[in-house]
Amino acid sequence: MCYTMPLNLTGNPVVVIPIGQSKEGLPIGIQVVGKRWQDMSLLAIAQKLTETIDSFQPPSQLHPMLKF
Repeated sequence: MCYTMPLNLTGNPVVVIPIGQSKEGLPIGIQVVGKRWQDMSLLAIAQKLTETIDSFQPPSQLHPMLKF
């Protein structure tokens, strides 16, 4: 999520969509950047991507590397 801040400061909307897990069980996501001030267009694209990648299943338990 830390990579979204510079784009948000410039007015570019950003959305991160979970798309799967690595073979180690860590989450994998795709970050999509929209045109400046085009939040609704980006959300429409994100919705289409989510519908296309509907096979995502959240992890059943927290991966040991992510535990604090």
